[in-house]
Amino acid sequence: MISGVIALIVYARTLMPGIAWGDWGELPTVSHVLGVAHPTGYPTYVILGWFAQLVPLATVAVRLNFTAALFVAGAVATATAISIRLGVRPLIAIGIALAFGFVGTVWAAATVSDAHPLHLFFAALILHRALVWADGREPRDLVVGALLVGLALGNHLLMLFIVPFVALYVVWTGWRELLRHPVLLLEVAVALVVGLSVYVYIPLAARGSPPLPYNHPTTLAGVLWLVSGQQFHGQFDFLAATGPGNFVAALGTLWSLAVARATAMLPVLGAVGFVALGRRRPSYAVLLAVVGFFACYIWANYLELEHYLLVPWLVVAIAASAGLEALAVAGARLVGNVFRRFAPSDGAVAPGSRVGAGAIAGVAALGLAVVLGSLNWAASDRSADRSGQEFVDAVFGALPRDAAILSYWDASTPLWYGRFVEGLRPDVLVVDDTNIVYEGWVTRERRIESLICQRPVFILRPDQADLVPTAAEFNLRPFLAVRVAAGGPTAVMTAEIFRVLPRTACA
Repeated sequence: MISGVIALIVYARTLMPGIAWGDWGELPTVSHVLGVAHPTGYPTYVILGWFAQLVPLATVAVRLNFTAALFVAGAVATATAISIRLGVRPLIAIGIALAFGFVGTVWAAATVSDAHPLHLFFAALILHRALVWADGREPRDLVVGALLVGLALGNHLLMLFIVPFVALYVVWTGWRELLRHPVLLLEVAVALVVGLSVYVYIPLAARGSPPLPYNHPTTLAGVLWLVSGQQFHGQFDFLAATGPGNFVAALGTLWSLAVARATAMLPVLGAVGFVALGRRRPSYAVLLAVVGFFACYIWANYLELEHYLLVPWLVVAIAASAGLEALAVAGARLVGNVFRRFAPSDGAVAPGSRVGAGAIAGVAALGLAVVLGSLNWAASDRSADRSGQEFVDAVFGALPRDAAILSYWDASTPLWYGRFVEGLRPDVLVVDDTNIVYEGWVTRERRIESLICQRPVFILRPDQADLVPTAAEFNLRPFLAVRVAAGGPTAVMTAEIFRVLPRTACA
């Protein structure tokens, strides 16, 4: 709890103070309007987000950004609990958990709304619950774990690469209890289904015609298309024959990223910890190793998105705490052996050697957390990042009445937030690339043709090459230069919004 509170205070201080771009801007908006998010829908997040945005503090964007801080801080606290249950002294567990929380990748996720912080929290809770089950074999722990699994799968399908291994661990550590109480399997199944029932939200929300119903999934086929992430299947390489090669080729990048975000100390301690856990808790060590490996494998084969490494960092942190504990024990044993060698023949031992070694290790862990916090503060601090709101204000302040703007995903989502959450410019039509596809327009030019005689039309593209087809059919006039994002939650480049004019007069 102490580690989670400290992490939450730091995250709140560095929280993004407004709306973000891309997926980070979409989810707060969808939660507010009870819409349908992009694949895979994230119904657990959307439902929780809707409750969070009801809190009458700050803006909707800040409320949802703060949920990210809560989820990651919860993961930090849960990592501490796991480590203590594995026999790590509290001071070491707290220090390493805080160091985990101050890893650049983890800290960045804690400052802006997204489904991945909740995924990390669920992963931590499920790994903790599996360990509790292994230690106590209490049926309630298995039922609660199954409910968490269902809700976690309703948040992100990355959980599919964790759940099977947790299930194997649960069976391996408690097969006698499962054989003695087969009805427990029925209770687990019911709890799992209850958790998964959040997916019913998707067709129900779509039937209500919300402002943002991604692909309008009102049929079973539509729901399956959304939930399965079929739109992105062409980007998945982890099921292809090239997957292992991609993973091996990405190992250098993975190590460089780990060192840049956390120094080499945490991964090295993690390696020591896996050896230590392999001796004391071999089945749990295997569980952690497999979960961490598959998460890294997916990262290497799916665009190398950094937030896909949140769970590997959790695994490394748990192992690192066990590693530092093992070093503390070894240090105390070494001091004791030296003392016995030079002690009087009465066999006296070094007084307090184990306590002293543990205290030194705990202080070292806290020191590592402080070092990581100081090293990563500047890069993780989003408290001055108002680029999303500045973009919304600039665009809506410049567009003429009844304008239509054809945008791309990263820039469309903050505009939707301004339109549907803040109530700005209800006369403006925001047309995203996804609208072009699932509304059947096929090309941006066909959609422009349908609008250009009824509305002032504008277009924003991050890559000027995308404008070549449009320029071939229409006249483009520079209108407004704006700062925009490119695959992240903050603006990183300047792009031009163009006014689109017909080549011939409208009839």
